[in-house]
Amino acid sequence: MKIAIVRKECGFFKGGAERYCMNLCAEMASMGHEVYVLSNKFDDSSCGGIKHVRVHVKNRSSSTKNLSFHENCQRILSEIRPDWSYALSRTYPVDAFRVSDPLHAQWMKVRYPGKLRRLLEQANPRHRVILSLEKNILNPENTRIIITNSKLVKSQVVNTYNYPASRIYVVYNGVELERFSPGEGRVREELRLDGSETVLLFVSMDFKRKGLDYLLDAIAILKSRGVGLKLVVVGKDGKKTYQKKVRKLGIGNSVFFVGEVSNVEDYYRSADIFVLPTRYDPFANVCLEAMACGTPVITTVNNGASELITESVDGYVIDEPRRIVEKLVEKLYHFVLLPASEKGKMRRQARLKAEKYSIEQNASQTLAVFEKELGLSK
Repeated sequence: MKIAIVRKECGFFKGGAERYCMNLCAEMASMGHEVYVLSNKFDDSSCGGIKHVRVHVKNRSSSTKNLSFHENCQRILSEIRPDWSYALSRTYPVDAFRVSDPLHAQWMKVRYPGKLRRLLEQANPRHRVILSLEKNILNPENTRIIITNSKLVKSQVVNTYNYPASRIYVVYNGVELERFSPGEGRVREELRLDGSETVLLFVSMDFKRKGLDYLLDAIAILKSRGVGLKLVVVGKDGKKTYQKKVRKLGIGNSVFFVGEVSNVEDYYRSADIFVLPTRYDPFANVCLEAMACGTPVITTVNNGASELITESVDGYVIDEPRRIVEKLVEKLYHFVLLPASEKGKMRRQARLKAEKYSIEQNASQTLAVFEKELGLSK
């Protein structure tokens, strides 16, 4: 099958969505399909038979970037004439669109909870263009099917855009099980952390949306109750703002900002528990990566990845979005008090859960959807 996959940036050089696209393309190519990647930035070192078509964008502003990418993708698709077009970035018409990034209409509600402020922000050229693209993509006349990576996002697409639920498929993300695997992490030694201390890990490039402020507040409350925790923060986003908050809360000795790292798997392995109290995430792949390394996860129902977690077995889910800090304190306290044997059991269960969601399985399920829609399935 000749498949064209659209993603503005594709490769192992950035975040989860870009890595997902690269893994999907590589897996489909290894299955014998002719795979074209339409992107502005591409990891050429990992192409492995994938045919990259560079999509030029105008860099004058965010809105012109989004519009020019969409328009140039459509021109290239008309030239390639694939059997199936699959967009992981905003463009239409296509055969299938995957909601990889936060649904923008939903993100606006989270980012600007006040109706007046949200209305004013919608007039911003960047938001106006993205919302227009999103509305057209999620028009059933422009996109044959939608693939979401969680039931959470499926319900949001139906409720926000009235897209037919029968034409939406849920295919959960996959994880690189060989790279992200249990083992000895060296981070505790590097940061000189006491082996008896409970180490929390937070990984993100968007500290506000992912709820770092909630986590810092929870740590301060637990410290006031005599519960000592250490938090390692991986990622690059407004560190100075959060360092100021750390000092104000009096938890400076408990929080380590390490910036971007190339060996994030070592951090997963070194942590006792991974915490992502996110305000909104279609599916935070970092949760699946942590579980693959044998690290239990705490996250919120605002994260599609929470659908994979079994409460108190391989992690915890905060199901009251208005009480995130309070519930986070409760779940962290519960985890800290668990015997070492129970924590070990949770680590094993986390890995077992992740093993159900491999890159290969994700690609196979995605291809099965394509083949069903094309009438090729047996």
